[in-house]
Amino acid sequence: MHLESMIVAQVESFIRHPTFAGSDEVMETVLDNLASRACAHQISQVTHRRLREMILRSPHYARNN
Repeated sequence: MHLESMIVAQVESFIRHPTFAGSDEVMETVLDNLASRACAHQISQVTHRRLREMILRSPHYARNN
């Protein structure tokens, strides 16, 4: 599986996992990791923006609630 596809699948699974509901610290870590991967060209800027928006809109991200 392509690295970017694996990262997308992991983030999508992570966002849906109820264990992390309301865990802004964990979500911030994931956002930082995605930014680092985008800077290292492991994921595209488009994928980075899409995943970032997905996280920020997630009901698990307590800062939005």
